[in-house]
Amino acid sequence: MDWMEKESKRRITGRVIVIAVLLLVMMLGVGFAMRGRGASDRTAQDYLADRDEDAQLRFEDIEYSRPYVAAMEQRVAAAEQVMAEDASLEEIEAALDKCYEQYYNYDTMYTVAYIRARQDMTDSYYADELAWVEDNYPRVQQLMEELLYAAAASDKAQELESEYFWEGFTQDYADDSQSVYREDIVALMQQEAALLGEYRALNASPTIDTGDGELDLYDYIADKYGEEYVSALMEYYEKYNKEFARIFIELVKVRSQMARELGYDSYEQMQYDYYFERDYTPEQAAGYVADIKEYMVPLYVEVMENDPYSLISYDRVSEKQLMDVLEHAAKQVGGGIAEAYDFMFDHGFYDVRLSSTKAPMSFQSYLNDYEAPFLFLNPTGDIEDILSLSHEFGHYVDAYVNYNASETIDVSECFSQGMEYLLLGYFGSAVERETLEDINRLKMLDTLELYVQQASFAEFERIVYSSDPETLSAEMLNRLSLELAKEYGYYDGVHEDYYAMSWTDISHFFEMPFYVISYPVSNDVAMQIYELEQADRGAGLEKYLEILDREYAGLIDTVQAGGLQSPFEPGRIEQVVRDLSARLLTSEQAA
Repeated sequence: MDWMEKESKRRITGRVIVIAVLLLVMMLGVGFAMRGRGASDRTAQDYLADRDEDAQLRFEDIEYSRPYVAAMEQRVAAAEQVMAEDASLEEIEAALDKCYEQYYNYDTMYTVAYIRARQDMTDSYYADELAWVEDNYPRVQQLMEELLYAAAASDKAQELESEYFWEGFTQDYADDSQSVYREDIVALMQQEAALLGEYRALNASPTIDTGDGELDLYDYIADKYGEEYVSALMEYYEKYNKEFARIFIELVKVRSQMARELGYDSYEQMQYDYYFERDYTPEQAAGYVADIKEYMVPLYVEVMENDPYSLISYDRVSEKQLMDVLEHAAKQVGGGIAEAYDFMFDHGFYDVRLSSTKAPMSFQSYLNDYEAPFLFLNPTGDIEDILSLSHEFGHYVDAYVNYNASETIDVSECFSQGMEYLLLGYFGSAVERETLEDINRLKMLDTLELYVQQASFAEFERIVYSSDPETLSAEMLNRLSLELAKEYGYYDGVHEDYYAMSWTDISHFFEMPFYVISYPVSNDVAMQIYELEQADRGAGLEKYLEILDREYAGLIDTVQAGGLQSPFEPGRIEQVVRDLSARLLTSEQAA
């Protein structure tokens, strides 16, 4: 497999971009679930008998049923009526519990539909259900927001803040003119959901016209290699590029309008502040990207000139082998990490099958009714899956140990990427020595590519969303994609059309805009954990567990509490460049 073919496959299958979809919902909705939960009616075998290993329920046994909005409307109306009357605190809490119970059920069914639609992109039933649930989710969020404003305005507001909600609740919901889920905003959210439905439908089953009829893309390219493979792949890009661009541009317009309606200067600022709740600014991130461009790109170019991937043997890895390797490492580490693996495996809350109908992404999500994370991996069947699985398992452990406690995306990524680095030292006898060397080399190369490519994607988004939407076109987006590939050093000098049009493979651009900066920023923290582990076996693991058992939701607060350095401290990128230079340039010379 030549470099171009490998790069194409990586982008198509999502191997470069591993999506950490904690839940594809608005962040305020997560706030509803995590911060407002009082006593609740126990469900799902009392949360799988408090995660008792003898509980029998498996993910495949979960029965999906459409969570109708009318039930939510009725419960919210009943709770508002109770709060308007001279009811006791206990009566109000009971009414609120019923609203949260219904909210969690909606959220859980949303997640079930999402997972099953991703497990088989050709399943029209779950595709339709996912579209329905997503389309109606803004209304559910609107109802929850309405409920919280009503609670903050009630005579029992201070008691509810003390006994049921969180400190500062009454202040947070004192002014209902600050409502996010106004009718105009909900309408925009529904437009966004409809466009995402179009994107997913287009992405679900791409075909190529062979002259004898339409053939599934993946079947079409399966037996092609070298330039024949590239030519076949370019047929796909040429067929779908303009339609992907149309959907993306419409998303940019809708999202930019949403930001303006909510009082933000830009959609980027809205995402940082409202959706991701980051404790760093777009300006800090832009400076970080500029440092990557200045200091990391030269190293990337130097390393790639030696064709480092040709030194790696991409041995095949079956589903069983993949899980055996993870089990071995988890048991070696022990504690909560081993417990999380046992729970995941015993209850089937994972999917690592190799299947052409699975969505080209990997993620971890959470089923609130069952207090259970779910791990989804779209593998390619070789050793790189071990790293991808380790990444998603890091998210799984975090969600399992902390019961999906509120955190920023950046903190979440610290645990996923940190797990990748940590498990390198615990695979041991589960893999052959030569394979382990390949996995370690591959991880260092992936780290280098992560910084460079994710930084270029972050710059792509920043330029697009700061442009006049009326100037956007498929040609402009393609031109920008190619320019950035050249500026960041990963253009191969030959396949211009590929680097121009392959931006459409980056599902984050469509699904989770302004997510990508979290990868390099959090990787800085994960690298610090790795360095501790390399210097003193067990020290990195100890630090990982220390920050895993956290009291902070933000990245900067978390790293400071853990005695680590902020990624934005002067010289951090230069230090990472020195670390990677020592490992990659030395390893290439040794090989």
